[in-house]
Amino acid sequence: MSYYGTTVMTRADVIMTSLPGLATIGFRHRRLRDLGDGWQILDTSGANDPPNLETAVSAAAERWNAPVLGVYIADCCAQVHGAAPGRATWSGHLPDATDTECGMVHRPPVSPGGTLDDLEAHMLEWAGAAGLKPSTARLSRALRYLYSWSDDSDGPYIFQFEQIYELVRAFGLPILPEPRPYAFDPHETPLAKVTTRWGLAALAREAATSRANGGREDEAAIWEEEALALESDVFASLYGGGHPLEQLNARAEWINAAYRAAREGTPPPERIHDLGSTMISDRLTVTGAENDETPNGSDSDDPTTGPGIWPEPA
Repeated sequence: MSYYGTTVMTRADVIMTSLPGLATIGFRHRRLRDLGDGWQILDTSGANDPPNLETAVSAAAERWNAPVLGVYIADCCAQVHGAAPGRATWSGHLPDATDTECGMVHRPPVSPGGTLDDLEAHMLEWAGAAGLKPSTARLSRALRYLYSWSDDSDGPYIFQFEQIYELVRAFGLPILPEPRPYAFDPHETPLAKVTTRWGLAALAREAATSRANGGREDEAAIWEEEALALESDVFASLYGGGHPLEQLNARAEWINAAYRAAREGTPPPERIHDLGSTMISDRLTVTGAENDETPNGSDSDDPTTGPGIWPEPA
């Protein structure tokens, strides 16, 4: 199972997606879990992954005045970074701490000389200082599963993102809850026209990059900046407390209309900030009928929920 993205864990007395500066780590949020006692863990991604996670995690720890664990997962490997206020930031590579030529992009690159013993010591110190109660047996097994696994008789093979969640369980959080439900589905029409991986925000970003590299000489269309702003606002509002869905939908409709007008060489439509309560009510009724369950970014068989792969090591 191929997976790319950033997982970040911290402790806060507000919903994690409202923390300042989070966009330096990621803004396209996928799953947010409340782990108890203020601890939260978020799966997210950015527009130019991987981020410089070592720098971002260090800055976040100081800005949030809290311990922060950040992991960039790149298919078959991951780079882990831990920080806390007033402490040095540490890093390590998984599943092989010595693999400086893993073939995946990490920012910063994997440093030579790392060992799993070093990484284990850093994790235990970080967790203890953060007030967690790590299981040394479970942490050791989760870190070294690759070297003890040969076939299914040794237990299930785990993918890289699953290993990260096994490490989180080893920090003394053995049973992970279902992700927090979204306030709305960011990939439902009309938002999907802007927010999907190949939507108008992605198209606007690609056009801006091409202009910066000299590949295009045209000026940015009026809808491009609006599409990028909407994409950011949609994911910032995913867990409530942001822009009302009605306004987000109205902006998406306008952006799509402005995009079509630009393609056709006609003037952009008049800006509309309210679709009208009746139309919005009708749309939400249809959306609710098509989706019986509130989306949360997770599948029904999500292996990162529950007691995990190895519930027995204490």
